[in-house]
Amino acid sequence: MQNFIQIISESTESNIENFNRVEELTRKELENLGSTRLVLTLQKMQWERSIFAIGMFSLFEAVVQKELKIEKGSAFKELKQKLKSHHKIELLESFEDFYYAINVLKHGKGMSYTKLLEKQSNLPFEITPAGSTFRNESDVSEIETLVCVDNNFLEKCLAVICKCYDELFRISL
Repeated sequence: MQNFIQIISESTESNIENFNRVEELTRKELENLGSTRLVLTLQKMQWERSIFAIGMFSLFEAVVQKELKIEKGSAFKELKQKLKSHHKIELLESFEDFYYAINVLKHGKGMSYTKLLEKQSNLPFEITPAGSTFRNESDVSEIETLVCVDNNFLEKCLAVICKCYDELFRISL
């Protein structure tokens, strides 16, 4: 399963490069032409980052399920128990931050969003404050998600996945 880590790492890198390239070209064009189509393209890039993050995390869950040979129950619950029992508390907390963020991207407000709000100032990514619709209203590319999925989010989410996988593989031996 080491191929998963290599492939998801390379995929994340190439997607970030593509997102950046499209955004850069679109912003340059937007300087000369105030087109709705261009604004929608910038917003589309934000949606695509969110979709990629959700997919990456979901695929990781399938890998964990296979690695731990889980037929019933939650693969991530098992992973969190293993991290806790091996005293990997910092990694567990980082994993939970992204676990909650992905849940918020998929489901919106709820328990996961509340958990993120409780530690908002210590998160490795931005969330939309309670009672707000946007984080930065002057940013035409911003979309209505409660979690800001930018390159930083994708890179840090990938790093947590890689560390969890490495720890899981080490624990399983």
